[in-house]
Amino acid sequence: MERAGFSGGRFSLSCPDVLHASSPQRRARGGQQIASRLHSVTSFYLALAIAAFFWHGATQDTNDIWRLEPTQSAATMLGTGAVGIAVGFAVVRTFRWMEPRYAWLHRLRHEFRDVLGPLSHREIFALAAASSVGEELLFRGAMLDNWGLVASTLVFGLIHVPPRWSLWPWTASALVMGLLLGTLTLMTGNLGAAVLAHFVVNYLNLGHIARPQRDSRGDRPENGDGSGLKDRGSVTTPADAPVDP
Repeated sequence: MERAGFSGGRFSLSCPDVLHASSPQRRARGGQQIASRLHSVTSFYLALAIAAFFWHGATQDTNDIWRLEPTQSAATMLGTGAVGIAVGFAVVRTFRWMEPRYAWLHRLRHEFRDVLGPLSHREIFALAAASSVGEELLFRGAMLDNWGLVASTLVFGLIHVPPRWSLWPWTASALVMGLLLGTLTLMTGNLGAAVLAHFVVNYLNLGHIARPQRDSRGDRPENGDGSGLKDRGSVTTPADAPVDP
């Protein structure tokens, strides 16, 4: 018998016969939705990159938006790219250390999970790549050259507006990231380090957001609102509560 209801704030319809019968169609629709989302994301960031390129070309002496010093060699750019990757991993590691200690990071993760919904590996890679290239060309390419480090950092931070005021530390962290990426660009003389650092941060964080959080034994995923529970004898505790060794 068909049953309809709400689960985790989302409408759900369960009927085994219908689900099995329509699985090919549902997979096809899922593939179309993924393709549509990828197209929308890449189109937006492509437009951002094109706007940045023309803005830089119209206001600077060179169309080379990637390098502050056009004489930089390929070897130098590869080396600065490696620095960017290392910075990206360090930033992600810092936020993983902070997450169990600061409640706003935990709430922010669930806000993004609710907004983004399930993400495939292809979507995570495409979103991370498109956003890192598009945003860095605009903020650390055209805007940094034209407005300077402080102004470009402020604009970058202010576009990261949280869905709720209680999550304002996200905007503050975006300001810090903007300052870090801008300084990285000025120090290395090209966008490679900032782009790769931005990509590593976005790719790993999107994967972290999309991954259902389980308890220490991996028995039960957390609910979308962070209220997943696990049983420890006769005591029921939140899934994120620390477990004594």
